[in-house]
Amino acid sequence: MKNIYLFCLVSLYACQPGVSSKERNTPAQTDSLPVIPADTANQAPLPVTSAGEAIGISGDFNGDGVIDSAWRELVKRSSGPDEPDFFALKFNTTAIPGIDSIAGHFRIINEGDLNGDGLPEISLFQSPLHGTVHYMTTWTLTPAGWKSIAGPWLIPAAGEYQSDASLQNRIVLENDTVYFWQEDVNDDHFTLQKNVLPLEK
Repeated sequence: MKNIYLFCLVSLYACQPGVSSKERNTPAQTDSLPVIPADTANQAPLPVTSAGEAIGISGDFNGDGVIDSAWRELVKRSSGPDEPDFFALKFNTTAIPGIDSIAGHFRIINEGDLNGDGLPEISLFQSPLHGTVHYMTTWTLTPAGWKSIAGPWLIPAAGEYQSDASLQNRIVLENDTVYFWQEDVNDDHFTLQKNVLPLEK
């Protein structure tokens, strides 16, 4: 039974659309409420959806001493039930590049500085087109733009809502080692296990 479940997880993941830098769409609609202006980014909460889920985060992502805001923006609606919506990761300053085309709904987590470069890394929690198995990737800002340094790894949510707080606690830095919490698919209760998260250079 567990082998069948593992096969299903891998199959679901294999069907997931990923991040594409080749597809570029002109932003036409925002995902939810308008983003906050740059001059109030450190004074007001980021916009949230009707479910109370933040669509953006704040932080000094490029190390210039100014608090920036980042958010998810819808750029292209799905053309059918088996095609994903496309979103972009946007920033309130042109000094920080965005990610132009991301297939499928995602949420953003400010992870803090995980790799010792002095800048906060971000994670994307991406929803499946069908099913309940989500996945996460972690990104760092380089001179060439955003680079994935960890993941993707699966999060078999089993239909349970993942709060912003629970996503924030998925990755932890302890004594210069980065860990992540992931469900044990060999356990019928999906008990969370703490594992080292290797970061790519």
